[in-house]
Amino acid sequence: MKKENIHNIKSSGFKTPDNYFESIDDQILERLNDKEIISASETTGFMVPKDYFDSVETTILEKLESQPETPVIALKSRRTLYYVAGIAASFVLLLSLFFNNEDKININAIDTASIENYLFQEDYTNDDLATLFITDNISEADFIDITISDDTLNEYLENADTEDFILD
Repeated sequence: MKKENIHNIKSSGFKTPDNYFESIDDQILERLNDKEIISASETTGFMVPKDYFDSVETTILEKLESQPETPVIALKSRRTLYYVAGIAASFVLLLSLFFNNEDKININAIDTASIENYLFQEDYTNDDLATLFITDNISEADFIDITISDDTLNEYLENADTEDFILD
C-alpha cells in the first residue's frame, strides 16, 4: 500500500461536468415543460369499464349470496382422545406395577468385586472411607492381637513391588 500511496489520496475519484449543479435545475424544468412528455404521461394505458365503481359493490354481494351454504361436519373432539389416552396410560401403569416382580437390589445382592471396583474408580481418600466405619464395630484388639508369621511376611516382601513402599 505504501508503494502506491493509497493512504494519502485526498480526492474521491468521481468527477462532475463543469457548472453541473448550477444548470441542473434549469434542465429539469425544461424537460417538465416539454409537451411531448406531459401528453405521454396523461394516457397511462389502463382503462376502467364505464360505471365500474358504481356497480362493483352489488355484483360482489350477489356472488356472495348465491353461494350455497355447505354443511359443517364436526370431527371427533380432542377431548375424547385425551380421555381415552389417559385411561389407557393408567391401565398400562397399573399392569406394570402388578406384573413387575423383579427382585429388589440390596447391599447383600451386590458382588463384593463390584463394590471394590466402584470404590477404586472413585477418588476417595482414607478419611472419606474412615467416616463410613462405626467405631463400635472396630476394636483395638482387632489390630493388636494379629500375629503374622515370618514366612508370610518374607513372601509378601519378596512379591511386593518396591514402588508400593514409596509414600506420597
